[in-house]
Amino acid sequence: MGLGRWRWLLVVGLVFVIWVPVLWAGEIERIQARGELVVSLNKGYPPFAMMEKDRVIGLDADLARLLAEYLGVNLRFIWPESYDQQIPRLLAGDSDIIMAAMTRTVTRGLQVSFTAPYFEVSQAALVRRELLPSDADSYFDLLGIEGLRLGVKAGTTHEEFARELFDQKAIRLYPTAEAAVAGILEGEVDAMVADSPFVQRWRSTHRQYYTQMAAMLAPVTREFYAFAIRPGDPEFLNWLNLFVDQIQADGTLDLLKYTYFEQMPFASGPAISKERMSRARFLQNRFVANRKARIEQLRQASRGRGDNYE
Repeated sequence: MGLGRWRWLLVVGLVFVIWVPVLWAGEIERIQARGELVVSLNKGYPPFAMMEKDRVIGLDADLARLLAEYLGVNLRFIWPESYDQQIPRLLAGDSDIIMAAMTRTVTRGLQVSFTAPYFEVSQAALVRRELLPSDADSYFDLLGIEGLRLGVKAGTTHEEFARELFDQKAIRLYPTAEAAVAGILEGEVDAMVADSPFVQRWRSTHRQYYTQMAAMLAPVTREFYAFAIRPGDPEFLNWLNLFVDQIQADGTLDLLKYTYFEQMPFASGPAISKERMSRARFLQNRFVANRKARIEQLRQASRGRGDNYE
């Protein structure tokens, strides 16, 4: 073999050595090499993602910040204009992960890889109070309202669910859940449907509308939010599942739920509690509460057995 051929083979070998690790690198390595994590959020869906002045806040936004910290990279958010653009933009490479209160479904699972769930929800509704019977408390009670006009956020599981239950002409689509609520206040629709956390948050932060609007929060479905990534990277998916396990086990997720569903620092009205609470203090309180609950459970279980003393 001539010297020229050896040189050519050496060049090819060097290129192979240089490029193969790049081709084999997973999402974690690519994100760290780029120095930036791009997260796709749910536009206009408090308390998971919302704007406070010029800052993004919310439960999903805070989890994204923690995820970027673990990866040791900077963080950038994107906000698809419509929810049905979440997965296409992920697959196009515009984002690295969807952290957008996205419900795990088998249909979506054909396009993306979902992590383990991090939040359980049910379908719920806000409705003009005068339309409801006194005992109404769930989404399904809307089916008994004749001529109901229903607002839903387009491209969501809420739209799919509503189309299976209601007359298609009764459904009006909105770009965000907040816009659907505005549709009730402006007389365009009589009710709107969303996941229970949104309805719960809206009721708690808009108490001035209590006499006008009722929240239908009795559980009727079990659905689960999860993060979504492009398929084909089990290493990244396994690491994200570890992240989900950790935030559930170490109290981080409970602390965020407490912050955004009880303290509600973003609320327009008075929050339930103004006290600032550290993660350590929160965990201590949760430990004490759990211990008290366990003691009470034991008390109830022992009723009638040993209540009498000699």
